[in-house]
Amino acid sequence: MTLTHVKADLFTAPPPRSILVHACNTVGKWGSGIAVPFRERFPEAFDAYKTHCDEHTREELIGTCLIIPGKKYDIACLFTSKLYSRKKDGPEDILRATRSAVEDLMRQNTGGQELHACRFNSGKFAVPWEQTEAVLKELGVDMTVYQPLNLPPGS
Repeated sequence: MTLTHVKADLFTAPPPRSILVHACNTVGKWGSGIAVPFRERFPEAFDAYKTHCDEHTREELIGTCLIIPGKKYDIACLFTSKLYSRKKDGPEDILRATRSAVEDLMRQNTGGQELHACRFNSGKFAVPWEQTEAVLKELGVDMTVYQPLNLPPGS
């Protein structure tokens, strides 16, 4: 199991039937960061995510993964923070939830679909990528991680 890092567009590079992975809050908001292009490109997935959040409590969702089937890609929502913006969880809680949510993703991915992700948690949840990456490596996750094309080297 390995993490492969590429500079490419997460929304156009993966092969069809892959799972696109990103971190989410538990209140049904895809309002900033990479969540906005997810909402714009996959409105049906957003609706499913929002409904799922409305049907469960924050405590039930945190540390879980919702996989939403799609036409070209499936979307994996890792519930890594209960809230967002200034009320987001602290880094330790986000990393603990990340571990649990990724384990849940791996349990659910029984078909062995390829996993493709942004550097989740490192944007609006403000957890340094290296900390999330360490969790993924400890879990032995096989995933391609995308760095946006417009970032300078080392970002």
